[in-house]
Amino acid sequence: MKIILIPVLFLFAGVETSAQTSGDDAKENVTITKDPRINTLVQKNREINEEIYLKTIKNMSGYRLQVINTNDRNKAISVKTRMLSDFPGENTYLIYHAPYFKIQMGNFRTREEAEDLMKKVKRIYPSGVFIVPSRVEIKPTKDGELIL
Repeated sequence: MKIILIPVLFLFAGVETSAQTSGDDAKENVTITKDPRINTLVQKNREINEEIYLKTIKNMSGYRLQVINTNDRNKAISVKTRMLSDFPGENTYLIYHAPYFKIQMGNFRTREEAEDLMKKVKRIYPSGVFIVPSRVEIKPTKDGELIL
């Protein structure tokens, strides 16, 4: 059986097979038809990705004001509450680094921007307010600008 099978395989292996036409016209022209709904799907995907990008909060190096650094959690919460009521437009953060509670506020790109708010905060807390480097939150706008 093996003796007959091997010559038959060699016989078929030597036969040339062709499944396509070999005309010159087939080699030069290629026609691609595209479903018109593909453009709609691509545009919809672009809009969804842009919307997700705009909702994403990003971080960058910047500055914040540190208002208080204390062991007393209740005191930190009361300071944060007062900062939120006195400065409603500024973000206020309660940060815990054992064993201290820190109240930081603002998201500033430059130290000069932080100094403007520090002058206002020092009216309420004359001592202990200083500028610290931090990772600050930013949100991109549709035209590519970054908002703090």
